[in-house]
Amino acid sequence: MTLISSIILDAFRESNGLALGQVPTTNQVTEALRLYNALIAAIYGGDAGERLQDWPLGTFDRDPNGDCYEIPFTDHRLLHPPINMRLIAVNTVAQTIWLTVRPQDGSRMAIADPFSRLATVPITIDGNGRPIEGAASIVLNTNGTFREWFYRADLAAWVKLSDLLESDENPFPSSFDMMFSILLAMRLNPRYGRTLDAQSVATLKQNRREFIARYLQSRPLEIDDSISWPFMSRQGYDTQRAFSSNEGFRRGNYPG
Repeated sequence: MTLISSIILDAFRESNGLALGQVPTTNQVTEALRLYNALIAAIYGGDAGERLQDWPLGTFDRDPNGDCYEIPFTDHRLLHPPINMRLIAVNTVAQTIWLTVRPQDGSRMAIADPFSRLATVPITIDGNGRPIEGAASIVLNTNGTFREWFYRADLAAWVKLSDLLESDENPFPSSFDMMFSILLAMRLNPRYGRTLDAQSVATLKQNRREFIARYLQSRPLEIDDSISWPFMSRQGYDTQRAFSSNEGFRRGNYPG
């Protein structure tokens, strides 16, 4: 896999922002890394991949006289969320969340700690037979955490998307390095009075088409049950299984 530091260097070199043999300064790396994280955040749920849907893990700070069970599942089901969910850490006890045993290429998962309570009630994310950030499971116990992962079928692993550092590996396959280095160059070029060469533009278009063809999924939709199967997301619940589109295209594979 390619280090993000290499993507940054290639981005500066793409429009000759740096001469051959030179390396970016600390300030240049800091700026480029910020832009790269913003670029990554915009890719999924935008050009490619599903939008995330909220999956509350508990009832902390909810109205006790209101609807405390927005997701009408058993506790066991809540601990086995489908794919493309944003886990909301409103749990009142420490929990272990099990990801699906059959994730699909490009599936995403995320977690948010809106009340900054993970240090008190930590959450363990178990890959359920697939590594997540290189481990069988990870413990999240830092207040205010927001983290996002997506599933790479070519690695059979969940890789981190959010809070990337220059020393991290680029979360996408190396076949898309050109696309990301050129996209980053496009963000950096105005700051250096540079523009992309026509050859770079052509390369970007080709590589981006390949990326979208690999990871683009349909938007989550609420539609009538009369709509036929071909309109269902490619990241579907599973083929040949019962399906109700009124429940928002249940994604993933229960029981986990």
